[in-house]
Amino acid sequence: MITLFDIASSLPGQAWSPNTWKTRLSLNYKGIPYKTEWLEYPDIATVLQKHTISPSIIKSDGTPFYSLPAILDINEASGKVKVALGESLKIAEYLDEAYPDTPRLLSQKPEALEEERAFTQGFFSSFGLMAFKIVLNIATTPHLHEVSQEHYSRARARDLYELYGTELLENISLSEEQKVALWGEIEESFGKLDKKLTETDENGPWVFGDQLTFADFVVAGHLIYMRNILGEGSDDWKKGKKWNGGRWERFLQALQDYQGIS
Repeated sequence: MITLFDIASSLPGQAWSPNTWKTRLSLNYKGIPYKTEWLEYPDIATVLQKHTISPSIIKSDGTPFYSLPAILDINEASGKVKVALGESLKIAEYLDEAYPDTPRLLSQKPEALEEERAFTQGFFSSFGLMAFKIVLNIATTPHLHEVSQEHYSRARARDLYELYGTELLENISLSEEQKVALWGEIEESFGKLDKKLTETDENGPWVFGDQLTFADFVVAGHLIYMRNILGEGSDDWKKGKKWNGGRWERFLQALQDYQGIS
């Protein structure tokens, strides 16, 4: 049985993080049984260290940085851990190797695999998603439990310090003009993504045409993040899902079967 470590929230079903959704969608698509262990932000490092899951990065000052998703795959017969692993792309590679009789997430063809990895690893920079990060980060904090709010707020404000010069996200006050400008940038980013997908539209609706891959779960994870944090009934989500001829609404609808939470 696999344990998926995800970030707790006050949202129905709790799941919101675009990064952990990549792994959740992967597990659901493959039909691999799993359970979720919900973690608060201050507990992530402790829990991952306990299970000897490596940090995502080592910061410039030498301190380790731990993040989710992460999984434990335990042999039910022996109770022994088969793997303890973090980072969504590495997890996808492991799932393909360890569960070969399930649908693949990544191509076995070297050139296609290289392209899939490049899309996944360069997703944020390739489509200019800084405005997306600003708007969604600010909107996320109120949906976290109190024990996680300050941790998240400080960490994300640190990422945006050069832009806003504050140590807490809640100190960032956006004018209506700024909000309109940021949403314009977000729409432009999704326009770039739409252009990428249009290249293979004649072959199928997915990032690389007719074959559903991990790259599609990268896209879906960000769409689900946007939908869950803003709320399905919000004006911003209603507008966003209709961008690019309604592509993003159709995209998530086509993946509806893989959006369950175990």
